[in-house]
Formats: sequence, structure tokens, C-alpha cells
Amino acid sequence: MNRRIWPYAVVLGIIVVALASTVFLPFVNTSTLWFGLPSVAVWSIAWVLAIVPTLAALEFSGRYDDEDARHAEEVRR
Repeated sequence: MNRRIWPYAVVLGIIVVALASTVFLPFVNTSTLWFGLPSVAVWSIAWVLAIVPTLAALEFSGRYDDEDARHAEEVRR
């Protein structure tokens, strides 16, 4: 794995685990309200909002720079 992307991959893994474990977390899976919304909705919305900049950072991290440069060289030949 490229050194530039592994921190983003770790953060992305944490987000995926947090979303997947929503139904198993007792403080989330209750009938209480957070900010006037059900706790499950707030929990899910927060993690979905966290995933957007993480995926954007992963996309624009430059992980394709070397591969694109090699492909451009092959096309020019």
C-alpha cells in the first residue's frame, strides 16, 4: 500500500466499523433523542458526514500519480 494513502485507509476503516456497529452500541441504539432527533439518526449522519472528506482526501491524495505517469509514457511511445 502506498505510504500516502494508509492514514486515510485507517480513518476510513474506523468510520466503516463505527457505521457497521451502530446497532450493537447500547448508547446509540436507544429511544433517546440527541439534538431532537433519534440517536441512531444523529450517529449515522455524523459518520456519513465524516466519510465524505475522508474519501475526498483519499481520492486527491495523488495515489495515481506514478501510475498515470507510466501510462502516459506508454501512450507516447
